[in-house]
Amino acid sequence: MSEDKTVLAENSWIKTAHRKKTRKFLYQKLYASTFWKIDNANFDESFYNDVFEFDVDVKYLNDMYSLILEKEGFLLFIITKLAPKFKLESMGMSYILPIIIWACEMLYLEEEIPAKVSINESVELAKVYGDDSSKKIVNWVMNKLYKGFDDMQKDLEKFDGKSDFVLLKK
Repeated sequence: MSEDKTVLAENSWIKTAHRKKTRKFLYQKLYASTFWKIDNANFDESFYNDVFEFDVDVKYLNDMYSLILEKEGFLLFIITKLAPKFKLESMGMSYILPIIIWACEMLYLEEEIPAKVSINESVELAKVYGDDSSKKIVNWVMNKLYKGFDDMQKDLEKFDGKSDFVLLKK
């Protein structure tokens, strides 16, 4: 075993962060943020510690949470523009949050995640936290958004930062 591999093996905890499970934690953190403004450190410690048996991908979690808070207006705007039948006012969080997570990964996250992987993971979130129709509706909306991805990029340049619908408490 080479020296580099030995160091990596000795520090195997570095590799234990689980992205799929971290997305679930992100979803739960965002869900909590729809009801009240949360203190990140306190939420993470009180909710995560001694509850989960995996390591959170802290960079992904922090980047995504910050980006979603910052870009919420555009993310909601683009959903209503490209999927007008999807009415934010009447949809539950089990529909909206997986779509927001996917759109944020596609538009803003520095790390490039393949669109199909991100769609599948978001549909999985909808299945876990939603009702029987959640996965179908979320999949439909994300595929519509994916087909309109070039339009999303153009709209991003024109977006004025205002949204009629607010989801998260900041």
